[in-house]
Amino acid sequence: MKRALIMAGGGTKVAFQAGVLQVWLDEAGLEFDHADGASGGVFNLAMYCQGLSGTEIADNWRNNRPLRGVQPSLNPFRSLFRLDRFRRNTLQDDWGLDWTKIRGTAREATFNLYNFSTHDQEVVEASGMDEDRLISAVSLPMWFPPVEIGGSQYVDAVMATDANLEEAIDRGADELWVIWTVSTRGKWHNGFIAQYFQMIEAMANGVPISPEFTR
Repeated sequence: MKRALIMAGGGTKVAFQAGVLQVWLDEAGLEFDHADGASGGVFNLAMYCQGLSGTEIADNWRNNRPLRGVQPSLNPFRSLFRLDRFRRNTLQDDWGLDWTKIRGTAREATFNLYNFSTHDQEVVEASGMDEDRLISAVSLPMWFPPVEIGGSQYVDAVMATDANLEEAIDRGADELWVIWTVSTRGKWHNGFIAQYFQMIEAMANGVPISPEFTR
């Protein structure tokens, strides 16, 4: 059996994924043949590719100080926030992401990006990732500016997929172990922030199921 680990998006709620990873990887000793991350799930995937244990990934989130990464945009008409401080304070200083180790991982892993310029959902293996691509994978429109890579503008792929099950199936996965962190409650709340993320909830949960999933 080929087992795939799917780390879906879900904003800062992906911190809860780390607790699941601590149980699955360290306590249960599960091993996965493939891992995939989308939106906020790419953070945990990057740490997984670096070789961190589930407990180390969870500790990074436990020790995370969110305000160290908050940076209002100088141009609110472009985005509400920027991610430069998050890159420096969180990814580099607090989490110590090592791109040499991530790109050199022996683990089969795929990251989901969205090329807005060409309207293509791109699947990038760990060997092709870097900090710009990681940041682009979480650059939610309106909240953060797009990231320019190779002349194209990249944004969060959550509008196209919040969990790329098809990629795992195409790579021969027999089992999909999905850590889902987007709300499924269907409870409507007023307010700009609530309604923005309720749109994501609708897109993430309303995608038709492919016939392949019934195999």
